[in-house]
Amino acid sequence: MIIRPLRRVLLSKSRATIHAARALLFFALSFLSGASAQDAARSAPNQSENNAEPALRRGTNEFGGWAGFSPFSFRLKGTSEDRKLFLLNLQYARTLFSTTPVTVKYTAEIVPVALEIQPTQFYVVGGETLVNPSGTIYGAGASPVGFQGNVGRKSVQPFANGSIGFLYFSQQVPIIGSSQFNYTVSIGFGAQFFRRSGRSFTVGWKYFHLSNNYQAALNPGIDSGVFYTGFSILRGGHR
Repeated sequence: MIIRPLRRVLLSKSRATIHAARALLFFALSFLSGASAQDAARSAPNQSENNAEPALRRGTNEFGGWAGFSPFSFRLKGTSEDRKLFLLNLQYARTLFSTTPVTVKYTAEIVPVALEIQPTQFYVVGGETLVNPSGTIYGAGASPVGFQGNVGRKSVQPFANGSIGFLYFSQQVPIIGSSQFNYTVSIGFGAQFFRRSGRSFTVGWKYFHLSNNYQAALNPGIDSGVFYTGFSILRGGHR
């Protein structure tokens, strides 16, 4: 239907017909240019809005994970020294509310991999010298209750967070005579980077305490400083 009229225009030598074709072409180009300009005008406010408010709104769901490592343990609440700790966590977070100064999120984590790396140590219990062998001990668990507070609404947001949970190891940790099951408590800080829509990266540090809360004969506990980095995908949220 469209090809035949175009052929007649191209084959016709009539000056009036050529002028009409040129007018039609000019009108079509003007219409397309105007539509493109309107689309750009519509997208510009949305891009500005996304840049001004790139991240978290009430109801935003985050799916991601983080990996962290502590190169040594120290004495604070726990007394076990020279322990290294590696953690791999899968995390879900939901924004509970978001205001100009502070955004608060609930977090829940599954820990598929926890590695406690320890040296050979000798210690005395009840007058008897015991040997705690070196090795890498595997564990897994979860941190079902946690909260995080982000500051500001820009593309880089400092935060503080904390969580409680548990880890179950393949053998008694941190020493023989303690327990395979341990409770965990963490508190830390860091920054969340929103580099593109629907994505974020995280870097941080957390104090991580592990102990059996005297559910076993011995409870030396471990205090670690975990440096970690993570990634998350954002979905949903109310404007």
